[in-house]
Amino acid sequence: MPKKDINLLPKEEFEKKPLGKFLIWALSAGRWIVIAVELIVILAFLSRFKLDRDIVTLHESIREKQAIITSMASFEQDFLSLQERLLTIDKIQKTQFGTSKIIDTVAAVTPPEVILSSFSLDEEVISLKGVALSEIGLKSFLKGLTSSPLFSEVSVSNISKQTPNEAGIQFNVKATTGKAVAGASKKE
Repeated sequence: MPKKDINLLPKEEFEKKPLGKFLIWALSAGRWIVIAVELIVILAFLSRFKLDRDIVTLHESIREKQAIITSMASFEQDFLSLQERLLTIDKIQKTQFGTSKIIDTVAAVTPPEVILSSFSLDEEVISLKGVALSEIGLKSFLKGLTSSPLFSEVSVSNISKQTPNEAGIQFNVKATTGKAVAGASKKE
């Protein structure tokens, strides 16, 4: 019996056919592509651990900061309340200073012949009621009010003589105080 030769190696012509070209490519370049894809998948899997740890750290940090903010809420409320009270006190002090200045000025320009029976001060208007024992006293009082830098638009409304048994002239005076009082309180 003669020996037969068995050759398992493909012939050169197989490499030139499309299937042969594909197999050669798949065995060389294709495996590098598969290795690269596997490396990317492994890196993504390993980075997942780091990202999970970062998320846990962020959540812990948020919880800590929320606890700090919650604990500071009462302090913030107290601080805002105190700040509001300080602003109110400052406003009242400025108003009182202006009122004090107005009262001092009215007292200074009031002659002995004038007796004031009523004094009221709104935001920018002062109203005075009183009795003047003489016309000269009333004239002196009005002149003092008009010459004062604290008052503007001084007006007399309702001048009347009292009954024959009573001596004097009843009067009502209104004067605007606005800008001059604010300026005076800022200067001093």
